[in-house]
This record gives sequence, C-alpha cells and structure tokens, in this order.
Amino acid sequence: MHLRACFAITIALALASEAVNPGIRLRLTDKGLQYVASIGVEVLKEKLNSLTIPDIHGDAGTPVGHISYDLTSVKITSLSLPSYSLKPVANVGLQFAVSGVSVALSGHWHYREDHWPHISDSGSVDVSASGISFSVSVALGADSKGRPTVSAAGCSCSIGSVSITLHGGASWLYNLFDHEIEGKIKSALQSQLCSAAKDSINNQGAKALANFPTTRKLDKFSEINYSLVQKPAPTAAFLDVMIKGEFESAVHPVEAPFSPAPLPADTADKYMVYVWLTDYVINTAGLVYMKSGFMNRTVTQADLPKDFKFPLNTNTFKVIVYQLYNKYPDRPVRLKVYPTQSPAISSDVGGVNVSLVGHVEFYVDLQNGSSVFAFSLGLNIAATAQIAIKDTNLTVHASFVKVDPSLVKSAIGNIEPNINLMKMFLNSFVDKLIINELNKYGDQGFPLPMIDGGKLVSPQISSGKHFTLVSSNVDYHPSDTQDLDEISQEFGDRRFIKIV
Repeated sequence: MHLRACFAITIALALASEAVNPGIRLRLTDKGLQYVASIGVEVLKEKLNSLTIPDIHGDAGTPVGHISYDLTSVKITSLSLPSYSLKPVANVGLQFAVSGVSVALSGHWHYREDHWPHISDSGSVDVSASGISFSVSVALGADSKGRPTVSAAGCSCSIGSVSITLHGGASWLYNLFDHEIEGKIKSALQSQLCSAAKDSINNQGAKALANFPTTRKLDKFSEINYSLVQKPAPTAAFLDVMIKGEFESAVHPVEAPFSPAPLPADTADKYMVYVWLTDYVINTAGLVYMKSGFMNRTVTQADLPKDFKFPLNTNTFKVIVYQLYNKYPDRPVRLKVYPTQSPAISSDVGGVNVSLVGHVEFYVDLQNGSSVFAFSLGLNIAATAQIAIKDTNLTVHASFVKVDPSLVKSAIGNIEPNINLMKMFLNSFVDKLIINELNKYGDQGFPLPMIDGGKLVSPQISSGKHFTLVSSNVDYHPSDTQDLDEISQEFGDRRFIKIV
C-alpha cells in the first residue's frame, strides 16, 4: 500500500509539473468560428470554380452494338454553398460542414461503335447535382516551436440527386447516360469536393497559421513570446488557445522568475474573440526593460519639460534642503534615476494599479566641470493604468497617484527631516518626467497575438483579478492576396487520375 501511495503521488507531481498556466488565453467562440468558416467557404469557392471533373470513359451494349463512350471537359458553371458551419469537437478538433450544396456543370460527350460500320456521334452535356453535403474533420496541434498547426483528418460527402441532359444523339443514349454515367459522376464529384475542402485546410489554412507570430521582436531590448504552451483546446462551445505571452530579452532571453496566475473559468460568447492577458505579460515587460538598463536616466536642466516649475539648481532647494544650498550655492543639479525593482501592475475588477520602486541620486555640477554626489532617495511610486486598444496593439497609459520618498544615503549631513518638504518637487518630477517617459512607450503598446490581416472591430476592455480582458469582433483580409491566387492556380493545374 505504501508503494502504491508513493507511485500515485509521483504521478500526480509529474502531471502537475507539466501543467503550465498561460500568460494569454485566446478564445474563439461559436460566432468567431462561424466567421472563420465564412472565410473558409470563400477559399473553397475559389477552388471549386476552377474544378474540372476527370474525364469519364466506359463501354456498353446498345441496340446498335457495343460502343465506347467518353464524357470530357466537364467543368463547374455555377455553384451554391448556402449553409456551412465550423464547430468545435471537445478533445478532438473542429468539424467543418457544408450542406444544401447545388452545382451545375457542362461538358462534351462522344460515342463510337466498336465494330463496323463504327457509327459515332457527339454533343454537349449539362449536369446538375443537388442535395450535396460534406464535412471535414480538422485536427489542431502545435509544432515544436509552439506554432499552431491545422490539417484535414478526414472527409465524408453525399450527393442527393444528379440530373443529366444530353444535347444531340439518339434517344437510347439518354437512358444509357442516366444509368451508366450518373454513378460515375457522383463518385467523381464526391472525390473532388472532398479533395478541394481538404486542400483549403491543408494549404490556405496552414499558410495563414504559418504567419502566426510565435516571437515578435519589439525593439533592440525586447521580444514577446507568443508560442503555444499546449495544443488548442476545443470544448463543445468554443476553442481556447493557451499562449505563453512572455516578454524576453532580445539579446539574452531567459525564463521569468515568476509564473502567470491561473485564469478563471468563463463562458462568455457575445463576441467573436476574447483575449485574457494576465498581469504576467506586462510584468515580464517591466523585468526585461529594467534589466536592459533602458529605464536608467540622467536628467539635467535641458531634459526638463517647459511646464516643469522647479529648475535643477541648488537655489530651488534653498529652503527645503538648505544643507544642499549652503554647501553648493547656486550650482546646477543633475539627477540619476533608476529602478531597483521591476515595475509591476496589479489588475482587479476596480482597475489596474502600477507600482514603481527606484532611487533618485542628486549630484551637483562644480565649477571645475566635475560632479559630486549629494544624496539619494528611495521612491515608492503609485499610479493607475488605463488599458486600451490601438489598432491591434494593447496600450498602457499610467496616471500618477503619489510618491513615498525615503532617505537612502546623504553626503551633506542628516536631511531626514527635509524629505517631506521635498514632496512637491518629487510629485512634479515623477509626474512630468518618469510617468511621461513611461507613457511615451506605453501609449505605443505591443501587438496582440493575431495573424497577418486580422483587425479588431469595436473591442471592449475590462479587468479582473490578475488579468485584463479584451472582447472583440474581428475582420480579416489576407495581407498577401497572391497566396490565394497561387494556391488556386496550383489546384487548377493539378492532373487527375482518369476514372475507368
């Protein structure tokens, strides 16, 4: 019993170690999947409009003797795909189904008597088929780089009725073609419809996903990892895609020393797509930019905005830090600012809070051109953040709330009692410089995990405990329309095996 218990615990620990919380959860609802299906149907129409039924050859006994016949150059002249759907199949993948299909075709027929006097005839043929339905099973996965994959796993097709109208020829030919040819046309149509549907998924679908950005370089400091942490997870109602969502160093990428918080279960389905972004995503950005030195700044008078009311000169501190002025009267001051902890956000239903922790060092420029250290303060900065969407970028705009300063070190004597007197200066400095500098980059934002050509339509933003939720409809237009033309051309030029 003891051994069994140990074995069970070992298995449980192994399974737990494999479970990885995503930084981002992307969901396609039934509404979103139907939109994907509408795109897929348009691709399918492109293929079917160039479809040619393989030539049909056969022989039969007739009142005039044994003949050989051919049905050639049969092409689609009109096509209707009125009803279609793309449904998730729990723990399996997706099911793409089209029903109520009707198709009209035209071509040529010819027959020749096998024996003398070798009577022959030819003409045109019109074919109509209705009550057609077919469905394709779609397998979803992720490759070794975490990129989503899609492939057609199987196809079934049924055809309700086929009507054949021959132009020219004797009346006995009509009966011959009705009985001999109908089955072969059905078989050929079934094969070609399934082939076209599977080809749409295996080619156009795979090409679209090949552009999914598993890694997006943002600048010389950072890149964002959008690889899948597991294969897509379909349920009976929606399709969830679990994404790593981690900012990494563009030079030396390493795993963050913290993990995403688990996301809550949710059955939202009003919009086409939902994107849950945990605080982990933006917090890994803060870690990367802090370690890169990007957030370290030296501020002089020339760097101050025009509306900053406190000149960087010891005269400014004549009353609030008189020790500084007494030792260095009327001298320029420069500030060195840097974080001591990575910036962090904390989301909740009420909004998003930002915490910034760092030091500001005060230096005095001397007449001989050198600078001398005066004192340094610790800054605990509180702010709020407004999360928004700009095109397909998520933006973060911070608003200053307060700063709590503390003395770290002083070379001009005990200035502890003077710290509170500096609050007005520090509030303005943090608001006008530190927060504004962060907003220059936060207002640009970073791209959400979307394939090329995708756009968000009327996105909505909300927040919850440890996450931000983007709810949106989508619009998709391929950025490279040549891809579809190339695939259609490849399909049109394919050589088919003749049916005998």
